[in-house]
Amino acid sequence: MKRWIAGILALFNLGNGLVMLSAGSLWWSFVPGAADTGPFNPHLVQDVGIAFIAAGLGLAARALWPAWWPAAVAGAAFLAGHGVLHLVMIASGHDRHAASDLVAVVLPAALALYSALPNQGEDMRSFIARRMLRAYSRRYGYDTTYLEIMLKESPAAFFKFAGAMKAAAYRAVAPVEAFYAAKLTGALAEDCGPCAQLVVDMAIGAGMAEQQVTAVLRRDVAAMTADTALGFHFANAIVQRSTDDDACRDAVRARWGEKGVIDLALALQIGRIFPMMKLALGYARECRRVTVAGHQIDVIKQAA
Repeated sequence: MKRWIAGILALFNLGNGLVMLSAGSLWWSFVPGAADTGPFNPHLVQDVGIAFIAAGLGLAARALWPAWWPAAVAGAAFLAGHGVLHLVMIASGHDRHAASDLVAVVLPAALALYSALPNQGEDMRSFIARRMLRAYSRRYGYDTTYLEIMLKESPAAFFKFAGAMKAAAYRAVAPVEAFYAAKLTGALAEDCGPCAQLVVDMAIGAGMAEQQVTAVLRRDVAAMTADTALGFHFANAIVQRSTDDDACRDAVRARWGEKGVIDLALALQIGRIFPMMKLALGYARECRRVTVAGHQIDVIKQAA
């Protein structure tokens, strides 16, 4: 119903705006009350006509794509303001065309607001989150379907889980190379391609040298810088549940303090949550070769 109302109002407002732009003087003489405000003002009529067209476009977006209700809210805001202005004029006795204004101005404004407001389950946070997920997917070529399903079916769960997304990106003192060496090691422990590729692309985007990313993928410690090696050894000891974990942790602590340990722990362990969630929800069905700068890398997950 809301889509139909929005569509009808969109056509009405677009038509009204186009007439105001193309035949302003005719519109001025035809609309009750317009001439009462003074002589014809073409600039004013054209400005208001543009506002009606913008409102119509917002309502049209709502009619065609229900998830775009914020666009309709923006369009309906102008119509609502216009309607309130006429209500004030009617209440003060300064409107000689109260009946026609109630039907042609106030009622459409109320219907526009009704059609623009979201249905149950639609809210601004979900709208923005969905757009951000799709932008993220386009940027990194990463399938965010499992997150979009979570957002659609259980928004409360998604926004709880969003805290993990923020935690996974937190970095206070650890260098980029150590941080992403730990994160990539964690991703490789749980994933066979897509999530690891995402971390590779994020690492390079954050400034980690391609050679260092490749070294982590190949477990080539000799090719790693000191920071990369420290992040890798720390993460690998945790993943493998090695007896060397205390020594690796102490080495990180000696270099960057307790905050450094926390940085790498979050990078490693929170990063592992995403491929595990993807698997649990039934969307981890794809394996693919990991590439660095367009070159396929032979990934080594465990030491020989």
